[in-house]
Amino acid sequence: MMKQIARILALGCMLLLTMQFVQAQVVVTGVVSDTNRLVLPYATVTNLTTGKHSVTDQGGFYRINASRGDRLSVTFVGYISDTVQVTATSGSQTINIRMTVTSKFLKGVDISAKYSPYQLDSMARREQYGYLLDLPNKPLAGGNTPEGAGIVFSPITRFSKKEKQKRQFKENYEAMEKEKYIDSRYTPALVSRVTGLSGDSLQHFMRDNYPSYETMRSLENNDLLYWITDKYKSWIKK
Repeated sequence: MMKQIARILALGCMLLLTMQFVQAQVVVTGVVSDTNRLVLPYATVTNLTTGKHSVTDQGGFYRINASRGDRLSVTFVGYISDTVQVTATSGSQTINIRMTVTSKFLKGVDISAKYSPYQLDSMARREQYGYLLDLPNKPLAGGNTPEGAGIVFSPITRFSKKEKQKRQFKENYEAMEKEKYIDSRYTPALVSRVTGLSGDSLQHFMRDNYPSYETMRSLENNDLLYWITDKYKSWIKK
């Protein structure tokens, strides 16, 4: 009887150790860049086993938890997605990823005159980062704050590092979308056609007269031509 109990206990210990081994966490870190060694900020790294996401910072660095055998998917708009496998059993593992540029259109979208290239790219970006953009920001005050008690600042919620990063990402994303829209209309080809400028002169003019997002939204195509013409007349007089 005692031998049977000892065997059961030994078997239980072995099973526990096996479970701990299987569930051992690996901290995977690395840098996502392209084939020209340019880092890619805001690339998405997804653990396909757990469904958890990580987004690279301004330096292309990412950090994500995984287990041995987990597959990590890396995506970035305009680049071929890549998948890597975690091989370490515990501790940490460095996996640097190089991505290749591709002509990428949003799956399931009818590509026709209905959508401009900017709209297609914008939809693709929205699809990629939707899981972050749809997350609500934490309120400045706790939901249970008594009326008249004043604002309660919680370092665990709104001012946590994770919350700050999320809000910063949303702000950067909005700024990026505005810049992409401007660049989709205020193009070197268009400005060159209107002004006759080329080379360095064209670059200087476009830099000195870079329009605001509000301006571009308010101008129809014909009005944009007049706007560029007026800016050019003022610019050459300087």
